[in-house]
Amino acid sequence: MDAKDLLRLYRAGRVNFAGENLAALDLSRADLIGVDFSQADLHGTNLIFAYLGRAKLQKANLVGANLSGANLSQAELTEADLRDAQLHGTTLQGADLHGANLTLALLIDANLQDADLRWANLTSANLGGACLRGANLRFESRRGAVLRNANLSRADLSGANLAGADLTRADLSGANLKEASLIGAHLQGANLQRACLRGAILSNADLRWASFLGADLQGVQMGRANLKEAMLSQVNLTEANLSEADLAGADLSAACLRSAKLARTDLSRANLAGADLRSASLVDAYLGRTNLENADLREAILTRADLSTANLVGANLRGATLPDGRSG
Repeated sequence: MDAKDLLRLYRAGRVNFAGENLAALDLSRADLIGVDFSQADLHGTNLIFAYLGRAKLQKANLVGANLSGANLSQAELTEADLRDAQLHGTTLQGADLHGANLTLALLIDANLQDADLRWANLTSANLGGACLRGANLRFESRRGAVLRNANLSRADLSGANLAGADLTRADLSGANLKEASLIGAHLQGANLQRACLRGAILSNADLRWASFLGADLQGVQMGRANLKEAMLSQVNLTEANLSEADLAGADLSAACLRSAKLARTDLSRANLAGADLRSASLVDAYLGRTNLENADLREAILTRADLSTANLVGANLRGATLPDGRSG
């Protein structure tokens, strides 16, 4: 079937093209709203600026297809194969991409608002500038969305559900993750520089070696997170909850941790030189060999904290509650 035949049949009222071989056809700018392409072979097909709203593309082969600028609002793409597909500026608002394979797909500036991306594979996909506001990438049945090495720079992920997602070494620089859920997410070595994480939930997340330089983490929830050797220098962590987190060897120099919760937190060998810890709670915190040189600990609560080997040269402890209960 060629493109002309398909479009003629569609205009005549046929919408079911399930399982058809439509590979490499030129369907650019075609109006195919509500069409059924489920399990069809569309690899290498040109669908630039096509209208595919509410289309059925379950298990379709779209490998290497060009869907740039196409409208796939509320389309069904469950388990579709979109490896190496071009989706630059594509509208996928409310689309169901449950279990879709988007490995190496180009999704720059794509609109994925409210899309269902559970179990989707986005390994090495480029989502630079994409809007994922309200998207669901939730972890289920031991499988989270796979976004290893993905480019999500400047992406809008505010309020997105990324619980359990694999974002190992992902580029999230400048991304908007305000109030996003990243519970139990894997972010080892991720680039979160200049990202907005205000009010985000990262409890139990693995953030080893992640870089947060210039990021805004005010009010972030990081209880029991693994932040070993993370880069948090000069970061805003005002009122952040880092209780029971592992920050061993992390760089928090000149960071703002005012009124932060650090109860039972492991800060051994961490660099907190020049950090602002005013009114922070460090009850039962472990500060073995922690560098607190010139840190501001005024009004901080250090009850039962282990400071025996910490570097406190130049630290300001005025009004702080010391480990033995005395006031500084």
